[in-house]
Order: sequence, then structure tokens, then C-alpha cells
Amino acid sequence: MDIETTETAETTETAAPPCILVLGGSFDPVHLGHVALAHSLAKALQPDELRVIPVGQQWQKNELQATATQRLAMLKLAFEDWQLCPVRVDEQEIIRAEQGKSNYTIDTLHQLRREVGDEASLVFAMGADQLQNLHTWRNWQALLEVAHLCAASRPGFSLDISSPDIADIWKKNAISALEMRTRPAGGTYLERNLAQDVSATQLRTELKQHNPTTRLLVPHKVLDYLQQQTIYQ
Repeated sequence: MDIETTETAETTETAAPPCILVLGGSFDPVHLGHVALAHSLAKALQPDELRVIPVGQQWQKNELQATATQRLAMLKLAFEDWQLCPVRVDEQEIIRAEQGKSNYTIDTLHQLRREVGDEASLVFAMGADQLQNLHTWRNWQALLEVAHLCAASRPGFSLDISSPDIADIWKKNAISALEMRTRPAGGTYLERNLAQDVSATQLRTELKQHNPTTRLLVPHKVLDYLQQQTIYQ
């Protein structure tokens, strides 16, 4: 399922390679924290495309509550009015899961790299909480060989990286958002202005309890869809 408004422009020999911002996650459900993360990094990077990739089944998490079809529908609604750059919802991890294959970020980034070419700037976005757990990811050391890594902090969340190995690599490879656009991979960047704090776990509980504050945490089109589908009830 794609959300695309792009027209392939004629390129010239002097045209800069594209910059692709990648946002992965379970999106169970997609909420305003996800949208805020994408918005914050897109403002800094000014990418040519936002690629949103929902997981099939994360090896580090329990069974997802919403189906793949429902999560794809929610993502389309959440980013329907996105204006900062073209958006594409990428189903590759869902397809691999349906085929009984494993899903790891490093595999997804390798597939994207094959698709966009060697010169494109490929930027993988994560929240600061994901950054704290990066050392538990499969082949995490190889991620920077394929892409840049961006993290953004939520209010009250410490950006101090608990893993010494991650902290050292992050500091050593730190570059500006502008520099990320000019290189294919290898850089790290911290965005400190993420203004939305949402926990998907807490959100599912509040949806089940019909808490009215959920209207402040979920895009309104997504909330309507959740109510129609009676997800998390």
C-alpha cells in the first residue's frame, strides 16, 4: 500500500542523490508520537521521501493486537494529510512475516539499500527509548554500514545512552542533519525537540477503558477507524 504524490522528476548529472527517511515500528496502534517523531526529523533532514515500514512480528515483542491489514489502514489514515514530503507505506516486513521469514532491521535496511542504490542517503529513525535498546538488536554494529541512524527524545527522557559501546559509536559518528543528506550512510544524529510523549502500551489500555484523553493522542481519522473496527476493546 503506497501513499504517494510524487512525480518522478527528470534528473540531471548534477542532481543530488535522494534522502530517504525510514520510520519503522509495530504501529499497534499508530499514534501522534509516531507522527511527531517523523515530523521532527523530516523538518531537520528535509528528505525526499518518508518510508514508513510496519513490522510483521517483532521478535522482541509479544503478539500484536491489530492485524497487518488494520495497521496498514491506520498508517494510511495517519499520514494522509502529511505535507512535508512524499510518503510511502512499505509492506516488506509484513510480507516476510507472512512467508514465515524473520524480520530484522538490518535485513530491511539492506533491502532498501538495494532498492534506492548506493548513493542515496538512507536515514533510519528511532525514538530515544529504542536507542537505549539498540545494543540488543541483531547485527546492530552493521546498521551504520547501510544507513544513518537518527534518534529523537521525548519530554523527560534522558538522552544519556546506557550502553557504553552504543554511546561511543554514537558520539564518534555524530554529524549534522545537513551532512546526512550528502552521505549515503554512517552518521548519527540526535534531535532534541520531539514534543509528543505517547506510550502505545498505555494508549491501548486507555482505548479499552474508553478514556476521552485518547483523542489527544491519536490522529482523529485513526481514532474513528479504531472505533469502527472495535480494535483494543
